[in-house]
Amino acid sequence: MKKNHPSMTWYCYALKKTFFIMRITLMVLLLCIMQSFALKSYTQDARISLSVKEMKLEDILLQIENKTMYRFAYNKSEVNVDKSYSLNINDAEIDQLLDQMFSHTSIKYKIIDRQIILTNSDTGTNQQQKSVSGKVSDSQGNSLPGVSVVIKGTTIGTITDVDGKFSLPKVPENSLLQFSFVGMKMQEVIVSGKTEINVILREETIGLEEVVAVGYGVQKKVNMTGAVSSVKFDEIASNRPLTTVSSALAGLSSGVTVKQSVGKPGSEGATIRIRGIGTLNNNDPLVIIDGMEGVLDAVNPQDIESVSILKDAASASIYGSRAANGVILVTTKKGDKKRLSVSYNGIFSIAEPTNILDLVSDYPTYMKLINQSARNIGTAENFAASTIEAWEAANKNPNALNSNGVPNYVAFPNTDWNDVIYKKNLVQDHTVSVNGATSNARFLLSAGYMDNPGLVDYTGMKRYSLRSNVEIDINKWLTVGTRTYGSMSETELGDYKTVLTYMYSTTPGVYPEYNGKYGYAEATEESAQANNVWAQLHGVNGYNRTTRINSTLYSKVKILKGLSWDLNFNYARRFDEYNSHSNPEAAERIKFSNGTVGQPATSTSLLTTYYKTYFNYNYTLENLLHYETTLAEKHNIKALVGYNETYYDETSQNATKQGLIDENVYVFDAATNMLSIGGSEGDWALRSWFGRLNYDYKQRYLFEANLRYDGSSRFDSDTRFGVFPSFAAGWRISEEEFMKNSNFFQNLKLRASWGKLGNNSTGYYNSSGEWVVTNYDYQSLYSTTNYSFNGVQNTGLYSAKVANKKLKWETTTVTNVGLEASILNNRLTIEAEAYNKVTDGILTTPPIYLTMGLISAPTLNTAKVTNNGFELNLGWKDKIGQVRYSISGSFGYNKNKVTSYKGKLKEGWNTDAAGSKSYTSNIGDVSSGSNTRIVEDHIINEYYLMDVYSGTGKYYNTDGTVNIKGGPKDGMIRTPEDMDWLKSMIAAGYQFMPNLTVVKNKIWYGDYIYADINGDGIYGNSYDKKFTNVSGSPKIVFGSQMNFSWKNFDLDLIWSGQAGAKIYWLESGYNNPTALRVGWAVSKMLAKDHYYYNDTDTSDPLNNITSKTPRLKLNESDGQNTQASTRWLYNASYLRLKNLTLGYNFSQRIASKIHAEKLRIYFSAENLLTITSFPGLDPEMGGNTNYPLIRQIAIGTNITF
Repeated sequence: MKKNHPSMTWYCYALKKTFFIMRITLMVLLLCIMQSFALKSYTQDARISLSVKEMKLEDILLQIENKTMYRFAYNKSEVNVDKSYSLNINDAEIDQLLDQMFSHTSIKYKIIDRQIILTNSDTGTNQQQKSVSGKVSDSQGNSLPGVSVVIKGTTIGTITDVDGKFSLPKVPENSLLQFSFVGMKMQEVIVSGKTEINVILREETIGLEEVVAVGYGVQKKVNMTGAVSSVKFDEIASNRPLTTVSSALAGLSSGVTVKQSVGKPGSEGATIRIRGIGTLNNNDPLVIIDGMEGVLDAVNPQDIESVSILKDAASASIYGSRAANGVILVTTKKGDKKRLSVSYNGIFSIAEPTNILDLVSDYPTYMKLINQSARNIGTAENFAASTIEAWEAANKNPNALNSNGVPNYVAFPNTDWNDVIYKKNLVQDHTVSVNGATSNARFLLSAGYMDNPGLVDYTGMKRYSLRSNVEIDINKWLTVGTRTYGSMSETELGDYKTVLTYMYSTTPGVYPEYNGKYGYAEATEESAQANNVWAQLHGVNGYNRTTRINSTLYSKVKILKGLSWDLNFNYARRFDEYNSHSNPEAAERIKFSNGTVGQPATSTSLLTTYYKTYFNYNYTLENLLHYETTLAEKHNIKALVGYNETYYDETSQNATKQGLIDENVYVFDAATNMLSIGGSEGDWALRSWFGRLNYDYKQRYLFEANLRYDGSSRFDSDTRFGVFPSFAAGWRISEEEFMKNSNFFQNLKLRASWGKLGNNSTGYYNSSGEWVVTNYDYQSLYSTTNYSFNGVQNTGLYSAKVANKKLKWETTTVTNVGLEASILNNRLTIEAEAYNKVTDGILTTPPIYLTMGLISAPTLNTAKVTNNGFELNLGWKDKIGQVRYSISGSFGYNKNKVTSYKGKLKEGWNTDAAGSKSYTSNIGDVSSGSNTRIVEDHIINEYYLMDVYSGTGKYYNTDGTVNIKGGPKDGMIRTPEDMDWLKSMIAAGYQFMPNLTVVKNKIWYGDYIYADINGDGIYGNSYDKKFTNVSGSPKIVFGSQMNFSWKNFDLDLIWSGQAGAKIYWLESGYNNPTALRVGWAVSKMLAKDHYYYNDTDTSDPLNNITSKTPRLKLNESDGQNTQASTRWLYNASYLRLKNLTLGYNFSQRIASKIHAEKLRIYFSAENLLTITSFPGLDPEMGGNTNYPLIRQIAIGTNITF
């Protein structure tokens, strides 16, 4: 349903509303920040009342800890905590209370953050400073080099040497020393008069005490019963040259496919699939950013702390109708409870294409190939020998001038269009963040700037981002805060889409640009349609800006012990501004050799200007009630109930006008003719109630239940609501008494879950493969059309879509079984999953008969798809000498099958009453698609192709008759013997499609023939297609992470890959041998290796009868070698070194010279290596050449002050 609005009126209204929201958000943010900075000191924030009589100091300190967030540290040999005190004080600040209590005593205190250190001045050393030395070891007694030793609350510190020893001069006696090392639990030690401190650091129990983000909360990983992958993203982002978050997830989680199909700045976001493809419509996972739905690549990667991926129903069903394709939870960084710190992360990288498909750039070679393709089909050669000779002569002296003073390299061009179009460029990314806390406020402020000029001129993007996460404890029971972030991106308008098309419809015989003018085809015989790709790139000017703002205001109320209430309100808005207008100079083409104009500049009367605005907004209101308690110290119970409502609205307007008065004035008022105008608006809403119950007994027996009740505006009121439950249980076998004496398992858990999820995504994939959302498919929609009345064209309404009031939710039922184990003192971790996922009632729009006219088919719940698979994660960590290392690998297998669609496929031979046989197939009725099809009992979009003929290599039977199973083994007519066999087969009555006859411009040497699969004697007709049991989606995804550290050096590698997929690749200009045309490119791939046989001169040195590539033909309409067949199906498996990072952490001593707390530099390479047999651009990108993926070689630094 469409709504039209006056463009500028709505634009102004929306802009004012956006600015109003921004002002309100900024005001709230400013108040929060002012309050957090207005606090004079930690000791003035907490107020406490205390009345005790003759109570031991130890008990008094415990009461203070229970009433505040402060913790006490002291040495019992120095501070007498058994001494009794009396105290009566009301509403006092913490320092007032301590002053009163310790007046007339020798006890002194010092507050560092929320730590209160007690000392005794009677020792006479309270203000002294001493040198402290010692040694740091691990639990096995091995020395630990590279351990950070810092005086807490300062930047003073050092690191241990190769023997694990350290020495710190001038250490205040009442200070705390912090010992920290990667993979070890941090330890704090009070100096308290000691001059020698020896410390044993113990390894962190990775995976057991780790806290993982889940829906509407967090859980210890050890207590989880669902399939959740967690990624510590801050450790990744701070050391990699990332342009998007989505592409960075490759190789980090089992069962998650990350596919980046384009490298163009602003469009390089990856497609993410969690556990394969489960539906025939939109398969995108739900993205939740800090509790609210968002856009993954709208977040600055440097702002992210962690990413959790919810893969099964037990973990995802709390999101109900939106979680059928899995959920990605993003948690951004927050202010911590340390002192104020300022961090800078800067990355400079050189960007270049990961791969380029080379085109022939030597023009004489190109002309000879075109002539050969003409000879192959028996037509006259296109380029004269004199033209080729003239070019070859000019190439010997490229700098010589012709009679018009033009250099030979311009007048006789040999343009390498890849060198012209693709460039190395400098990408830079900078983020500054301020992080800090007071006793009752935490804040993180960050600002980011990224400049990615891209690989192609005039296709770059700049992005500016801001974030503010502020949280304030108003009092003991009320906390308020905001999570606000925004970004603005500016993308250049280089017309790469046209460049992509014209890269293969151009030749080396066009010079790109000379003296500020664009070139034209120089050879007389060359096609006038040979394009100047460089000019096409600059064909339009203009701007493209996208602005996003997303703000959440929230409160947390502690009602009773264990009971709390969260209120969250989120508002998000996106606003796009786009203008493109003609560049008249790009249309002019000059033949540089003689200065003639091959194509004039566009006149101002034909210049156009196009404007488009798009904006959307959405709000979410959310109420959450949490309860947590422990009964009898054994029974742990957690409960959640919640309410959520979301509303989304989007609006767009666009118009095109022609006839600019001046090329530099492109506003609408400067154009004369309106060519088109349009606009639309759409909205949807969702209302939900949900709950969750967690129970565990001694963290041994685990249980979780979820329930969500969703209502969607995309369905009629009778079918609007859906119920989505899930149940999960876990058994920590390692906690059983019979396992207590086992040192082999540190953790062993078995878990299982069942649940139901939903999907309300209605829409369709357009011709570009993009998902277009439709919000009103259950209704009968109307649209406009032109009709003639009394000889005059009129516009009227017509029914555009058939209604379906019975439309309802897709439902996805998931069963999951998992096993987790940690063994060999936590050095080896294992996690295995097996699952079965069934999606029923899939929303599709099957085609209807053309007799229905213009009306579109109704959307129906028609299909059912089953996915099953398993996942395995293995991790090993250990040390060899002073080298610590960890290696982890992930593996996921998934296979889908359409189990219900439009009926079973039936095809085969039938005999009528008269005994006549005929072959029939109902594939057109029970399936959809062409070369890939959706049909019951097959993979989604399984390839449906012909097979190339495969003969025995024999030709005739012993009786002299033709052998119908003989002929060429690989299906190509290569030799005279192959040709004789083919002619004999035709003479015997067999047909070879599509060209049928043996002649140079039909079927000849170097051509393929196809298998007769159905046995009707016609080789290669429509009945000879078969299903191949493979699709473009991988059945296997895998990845690996490796980390090595030695002293202050560390090395990280991330690998990712896929297998079990194939790519159908037959592309003009690259590997299509029959798509040669005058004025079109020829790839070096074809030029170096293609079939050629001169049947009149068998000694011709150009003869090549062993090539697997067919002969070249100057006729792109000839389909003999380009039938949709398995010949053009390539293995899409690959292994990619996604990232390699080598870093060095400077010692505290060196960092302090620039007043820094931490200083690190690193070298990082992204997309460094790809191992694959696929001959195209990139197997991750698929079968169509596009903007190449970017390889980045970067140097960066992390500095914390």
